[in-house]
Amino acid sequence: MRPSASCSAGPWRDCRRSLGKPDRPPTFTHIAAEGMNPNPGPRQLTSYHSRVAALLALVWCSIASLAFSSEPPWTGLTLPAAGQEEQSLRSKFGSRGTVVVFLSTECPISNGYLPTLNRLAEEWKEEGVTVLGINANQSQSLQSMTRHAREFSVGFPVFRDPAGEVALALKATTCPEVILLDADAKTAYRGRIDDRYTGRGRAPRSVGRADLELAVQSLLSGTPIEVTETKVTGCPIDRHADEPPSAIPADEVPTYSRDIAPLLQDHCTECHRPGGIGPFALEDYASARRWADDIASFTASRSMPPWKATPGFGDIDGSRHMPQEAIHTIAAWVQGGTPEGDPQQLPPPREFASRWKLGREPDLLLDCPEYTLGADGPDEYRCFVIPTDLAGDQYVTALEVRPGNARVVHHVLTFLDVNGRARSLDQRHEGPGYITSAGYPGFLPSGNLGGWAPGMQVRELPEGIVRLLPRQADVVVQVHYHRSGRVETDRTQIGLYFSQKPPERCVQNVPVLPWSGPLGEFEIPAGSPRHEVRTSFVLPQEMQAVSITPHMHLLGHDMEVTARHPDGTVINLIQITNWDFNWQETYLFRAPVNLPRLTRIEVVAHFDNSAENPANPFRPVRAVRWGESTDEEMCIAFIEMVPTTRDRRPLKPPTRAERLQFFLQSQWLDDSRPAGEKLKLMQRMGARLKQLDESGGLLPESNRAEPR
Repeated sequence: MRPSASCSAGPWRDCRRSLGKPDRPPTFTHIAAEGMNPNPGPRQLTSYHSRVAALLALVWCSIASLAFSSEPPWTGLTLPAAGQEEQSLRSKFGSRGTVVVFLSTECPISNGYLPTLNRLAEEWKEEGVTVLGINANQSQSLQSMTRHAREFSVGFPVFRDPAGEVALALKATTCPEVILLDADAKTAYRGRIDDRYTGRGRAPRSVGRADLELAVQSLLSGTPIEVTETKVTGCPIDRHADEPPSAIPADEVPTYSRDIAPLLQDHCTECHRPGGIGPFALEDYASARRWADDIASFTASRSMPPWKATPGFGDIDGSRHMPQEAIHTIAAWVQGGTPEGDPQQLPPPREFASRWKLGREPDLLLDCPEYTLGADGPDEYRCFVIPTDLAGDQYVTALEVRPGNARVVHHVLTFLDVNGRARSLDQRHEGPGYITSAGYPGFLPSGNLGGWAPGMQVRELPEGIVRLLPRQADVVVQVHYHRSGRVETDRTQIGLYFSQKPPERCVQNVPVLPWSGPLGEFEIPAGSPRHEVRTSFVLPQEMQAVSITPHMHLLGHDMEVTARHPDGTVINLIQITNWDFNWQETYLFRAPVNLPRLTRIEVVAHFDNSAENPANPFRPVRAVRWGESTDEEMCIAFIEMVPTTRDRRPLKPPTRAERLQFFLQSQWLDDSRPAGEKLKLMQRMGARLKQLDESGGLLPESNRAEPR
């Protein structure tokens, strides 16, 4: 309904004049004063009708005027915009619809969606739909928004909502929450952009449902929007609301300066510092207060600091596990109103090594080629092949990884190739490097030199123990890249330290896995929420375990590895109860673990192939087989072992024949199977290994073709 021209300038203008009262609207008292008797006699009828008609006209004009200005008041706000002058929000609305998205300069999920939002804004522009950003985070200044918009090449206007008026009017609580408005500024859809994020701290998955795009398509076509509201995954909007009174006595509330700053230095700022992989810094009171609720929540759930190994289950060095007392202190600080305390009690600022953490230059520096990572897409696992050109064997005691760009380098693994198999893969892919799945280089490596994850300390192997780096070997560096929402470049370096004394023992990588996998019989049924996999490996000789690297893919839920001695004694090696595909690392034992001959290494793992698993790559779910692709599965515990005997002779890597004999002996010593079944299994394993030898160690395109 639109008003007449006589009412368009205001609800009372001409209508007041018709009643002879131009200054204010009539009331019942006015009507009576003008002789408009509510119960008129015959002589008053004509006058009564004319007065009532005028009053009805007044009401009509008032309603019409309200209809004309029925858009919410917030649409008329004039706000500052990133890199622009103050502008009216309404001036940026689309003729057919407007997408209002709440953004943050610090939230990684919000930043991760910027390439998608840029693309959609460009596509919808010709359709009469515009994208309009709102930053309602009080701690983020207009200057930081302007810098952020420039760095991320934001292609649509982003307004600062300093008082939170727009967020409050639209009831937005999360970045990046979107509200789709129709041509009359009425809400047509609200919620997430799509379903790629299933939780904070989780890597994005492939998009199964693009909710916002579907809603806009329906709006433009004039058809009903099927889903009008969805749940948003992201960061809470920082409104700095007044804290409720604390239930903790004031003299018992921890303070930032005295209690919290030391904890953050010890457990968080290795990553959460300027230029670090953490999405925001936690080096001062303002930033800690800004993220206080998140710090309390993520530490309470043990999502942060990232450390997957169960404390006390295995004697593992370099734990990043946060003590429960520290978690309680953080919770009490948040519940007590996050007081700053006396700045004089702050600890000295933490200093980070600008060069090498061992305090000396490495003996060999491996430089990955510079790589440009796109702004949008899933995480990437890229392998770089680095020739060493060594004239002789070298013995590695320590490795240090220096990410070139800590914002995107999530973790790094290394593998050894002595047969040129990685070079073959590299030549078949557009470089630099080639893409594989996490934790696997695309071939059977002859060994590894270790790895790195944020927060890992550089440690040398125990005295006399080395990792062999054969002459002329290639080092394959797998870098897990986590996209930041903008184009990034990286050039990661690896420093290797060699033994200064004659080595005594060389590590050997022993994979403990279900042979049903490589033999094509491994399958996780569709819909199974807790599919169990058990496997074991019997040691044909006395060994010591130096490190362990559990490996599963997206369906993995938990893994436990133990060592059962011949006398029945059980040694715990590692337990991970909440597997995360994106946090895989090598765990170094505090001291080598003794494993007598005939010790059985036992692995028990569970997989969740249900629709309720947010990491499940298939919708609808389907049976999953063994394979190196991320959407296939594996179940392996890679254990680095050394023999217990010292050997002063030159150390050499075991030949393929020696490795095959080692594995076949293990299967023959396994008394859990009848002799006939063991013999058949050994024959099939030999055929599979021969197939791998003939292919140069490269896995076939499908592992389902089984040699018989």
